[in-house]
Amino acid sequence: MKLSLLKKHFLRSVLMLGLGLITLGSVSAQNTDWPNGPIRLVIPFAPGGGVDGIGRIIAHALEERLKVAVFVDNKAGANGTIAMSFLKQSKPDGYTLSMVSTGALDVNAALMNLPYDPVKDFTYIAPIVKFPFYLVVNPQSGIKSLDDLIAKAKADPGKISYSSPGVGNGTHLAGALLSKMTGTQMTHVPYKGAGPAAVAVLAGEVDFTLGSGPSIFGFVEQGKLNAYATTSLTRVPNRSMYPTLNELGLKGYDASSLSGMVGPAGMPPAVTAKLAKTIDEILANKEIQEKILQAGMVIWSGSGKMFEEAISSDRKKWGDLVGSSNLKLN
Repeated sequence: MKLSLLKKHFLRSVLMLGLGLITLGSVSAQNTDWPNGPIRLVIPFAPGGGVDGIGRIIAHALEERLKVAVFVDNKAGANGTIAMSFLKQSKPDGYTLSMVSTGALDVNAALMNLPYDPVKDFTYIAPIVKFPFYLVVNPQSGIKSLDDLIAKAKADPGKISYSSPGVGNGTHLAGALLSKMTGTQMTHVPYKGAGPAAVAVLAGEVDFTLGSGPSIFGFVEQGKLNAYATTSLTRVPNRSMYPTLNELGLKGYDASSLSGMVGPAGMPPAVTAKLAKTIDEILANKEIQEKILQAGMVIWSGSGKMFEEAISSDRKKWGDLVGSSNLKLN
């Protein structure tokens, strides 16, 4: 009787060990074989903006290198919160990723109660670009320079208005920082995306915007908008004709947005490493570099850890601005 019981325990142990090995083998195979199906790249904003533009460049490059379909899924709204909530709930298998930027991972925490934890709920895969904004006005606005803009804002507090892709977006914060550093009161008008925010300036609905390259350069090159400066601390390669706000007298002004790739927390290290390596290869490609520079962005390659640390630093910087400027969701 005892021998029979021992035999049963032995057989059950062998069976459990076998199942465990099968499971480990399956996980290992999944990690090794990734990707063997289509990848969804979630963009937290509407088409036409900087994040969408670089996201589509990266999606196409990933398709070429990984030999699978990579489709862009624009999930705009709540300054990236909708997209990040979706990503958090996705399987951490490397088949759902997001191209994200300043806002969803750093600013939102200071503006609202988030349905996700930007530190714990995501895998930081790789930084990709930094993109500065460009101060643009409608030629019919009568604003001829930065000094002119500041003078008009001081003369009539609240009358000068600027557009952005949404509350807490990088453009909104760039405008809030401009207002704070110049001691002026300007009216922020949020729109649903960078494209609509640029069109608002074109239509005369607002006086200016601090737009990303992809959203405003077409209008600037057609002479429909005038660009006066960039928000980065140093001039941007390929767009060095635009002085920085720092050069124009706003010492220390820097409002570049950070953008990179993240996935759900718990992604297999092998998949994360393969993605990071592939992105490094993409950013080293001369043709890709030219597209990024032509769009007025700055290439920003490095490790996922570096990306996470930079976002953490930005979270404090913009959180302090939100608090001191008393920025609200409406």
